[in-house]
Amino acid sequence: MLRREMLLFFLVLLLLPISTSMAVKGSLKLVDYGWGTQKEALIVHSGDGVVPLSTVLQVSVEENHTLRPLEAILSIPQPLRNPNGGQIESVIPGIQLGKDRFEDGEGFSLTFSVEVPTKTPPGWYDFRLNLTYEVLDEDGDVVRRGANEFQFSLEVKGRSAVDFTLTGKGIKGKSSTLYLVLKNVGREDAVVTSVQLSASLIKILNPMISGGVLLTPGSSTRYDIGIYVDENIDQDSDKVAVLVYYSSGGKEYSLSRVFDIPLIEENGEEEEASPSIIVLSDTHMLYAGIPNDVSLLIKNVGDETARKLRLQLSSQTITVLGPSLFDFGDLEPGESETVSLKLLPSEDSKSYRLNLQFTYIEKQDDEDVTKELSTEVGFGRIEEARVVISSLEASYSKGRLRVRGNLANVGNRQADNVNVTIDSGACIGTSTYLGELDEGESTGFALSCKISEDKLPQKIGVLVKYLASPENWGETKREVVVEGQAVATQQPQQATGGPMDPRFGIVWALAGLIIGLLAGKVIFGRRSEEVEVP
Repeated sequence: MLRREMLLFFLVLLLLPISTSMAVKGSLKLVDYGWGTQKEALIVHSGDGVVPLSTVLQVSVEENHTLRPLEAILSIPQPLRNPNGGQIESVIPGIQLGKDRFEDGEGFSLTFSVEVPTKTPPGWYDFRLNLTYEVLDEDGDVVRRGANEFQFSLEVKGRSAVDFTLTGKGIKGKSSTLYLVLKNVGREDAVVTSVQLSASLIKILNPMISGGVLLTPGSSTRYDIGIYVDENIDQDSDKVAVLVYYSSGGKEYSLSRVFDIPLIEENGEEEEASPSIIVLSDTHMLYAGIPNDVSLLIKNVGDETARKLRLQLSSQTITVLGPSLFDFGDLEPGESETVSLKLLPSEDSKSYRLNLQFTYIEKQDDEDVTKELSTEVGFGRIEEARVVISSLEASYSKGRLRVRGNLANVGNRQADNVNVTIDSGACIGTSTYLGELDEGESTGFALSCKISEDKLPQKIGVLVKYLASPENWGETKREVVVEGQAVATQQPQQATGGPMDPRFGIVWALAGLIIGLLAGKVIFGRRSEEVEVP
């Protein structure tokens, strides 16, 4: 009877973990959300590009239990999207946070990347966040699995609109002028920072215009754009693309548009022969704070010789390293000269102007007349994050591969959405999300995974991807030799081979003698007791 009761009691004990695990509770609560990060909130406008969206969740779980979030999936409403163009953004909390277990009352923040296209209508947008998790007991065993879904709305504001038009026409074989008019049709002040123009047939004499013009609501400004069209062009029109950069309300924006410009033949009216000097350059962007090599093409597209042509360079934002005064002598019609410059742009400016002052002599009514011509060449500033892997090491021990390293942003812009991934060798796809990396900042990272020694490669490749500028992604790669596998394979050989220290032999001999004496005493003692029992 006693055995039956004990058996029944034992079965009840076996059922207790099952019943208690079914009663274990655990959940997540969305306590905060918004554009930006936990360090800096953002006001998002249409056309802001890729921006961070952060959520804060709080854990609720019973005593002596922990909660492990598995995957967070953010459903993004159209026309918003993830950086790859889809409507789903997935995050593995353990990888992003570097921690995968949380106790009752603890909170954690998850950051997602959402792209806000230029044509996004202003308004409120509904997001849905689904997060799966596991509840673990104090021994680390999973006692419950669950999921929570949350819904929230965020606002996208309308951008301050700057409208613009480009008018004019190109005269074949002559230099002519296009007129770019910019107008602020929004409700806030806007500052035009720079303008870029490009075309296929038309040669734009100043394709990069530095800005600094303040446009109050309703006001406008005009830029005169010098162009030149070769006389042997057969087409009767060309497309000119205009990209305008401006700032408003503490944010920076860009707006692009394409215009059709007619190309016409020179009229039949007879004009007095005269020189016509134009300046062309293939360089439109400069790196700040370092010397840049720039070539300028000086060409006479007129029908008269420019005699004793001289060029004087000056700038308030660029230092000319080397000569700034050039004498070309006589420049015949159709001839050109190339000027090679080394320019040092200031680190305090976002756009640059190089002023060109020409003087030359031309014939007018059989008399020599000195003429002056002032023009400028504009340059934009190259602003990109550039993340490099400053150090990298990989090691293997006890069945685990560990990769550690440091990143540094050596560019002149903050790097966003920095992500480090193992992309070759082993553990491919293992990654960690680092988020933002400021200009001049450095940070460390660590990756690890389990792998058997027979599958361990000699080298591991690491890929770093990041948002270098609002419209451009950057990446850097590096390989490193895995340290430790040779040691792991030699340890058994070291344990069985080689001479032994004599002191270890003496210790082992004494230990064997003591164990032998104790064992003999126990054995013979038992035998003597068995003989004495009647």
